[in-house]
Amino acid sequence: RRSLSAARGALFALRGYLVFGALFPFAFIAAMFAPPRACWNVGKTVSRWFLLLSGIPVVTRGLENLSGEKPLVLAVNHTSYLDALVLLSLLEYRGYAFVAKREFEDNFLMRTLLAGFGTQFIERFEVAKSAEHANELAGAAKRGVSLIVFPEGTLRRATGLMALRTGAFQAAAQAGIPVVPVALRGVRSVLRDGTWYLRRAAVSVSIGAPIVPQGSDWSAAVQLRDAVRAEILRHCGEPDLAPAGGTISEPT
Repeated sequence: RRSLSAARGALFALRGYLVFGALFPFAFIAAMFAPPRACWNVGKTVSRWFLLLSGIPVVTRGLENLSGEKPLVLAVNHTSYLDALVLLSLLEYRGYAFVAKREFEDNFLMRTLLAGFGTQFIERFEVAKSAEHANELAGAAKRGVSLIVFPEGTLRRATGLMALRTGAFQAAAQAGIPVVPVALRGVRSVLRDGTWYLRRAAVSVSIGAPIVPQGSDWSAAVQLRDAVRAEILRHCGEPDLAPAGGTISEPT
């Protein structure tokens, strides 16, 4: 029975990578040559077919909270390298742009792919530059760009929601736009950090109601961050890895 289970798992992983290998070139070519809207539409189609043909079911709740055309910030818990793919499969294009770490610009493949989707690259570790990029993100939001951020700043193999960084919430407060909490559940089980072995698991995406910032200063950004984190924690099905209120040491 163990051997049969292992064989089934290996076949599932193999099927997933065969599907990925067949579909990925379409997304990459679109990222190289197509404008962002067309690139997004191709990416959405590729992502949907990948999940369907790989046998990864996705259940979504709360898509109605993304209705309208005004800019938003989507704050999403970061669980797996498949997080962006799952989001792509669900979201209709409305000027979305992922926010990603600047280190990706050193990798031709990732830089080309992410830039095609209009990704905003930011610094993670240099405080002065991170503050500068928070202002840039606020400017992008004011121009109508809806930002998709993973405010934990990184992902880990261990299950649980880490503390959230405040930069994206500071940008939302400065721009005066709402933040939508998005909780991913099950994606970590499909592909954990530290391995490329796909596993069979169901995925759910819970999209909460928009939370409007109550001001434009640092205090409002912190309040917004804490409210969004509480919603994500309530729906992600993972433990709290920041029991002291979900805060991290950041400059004011």
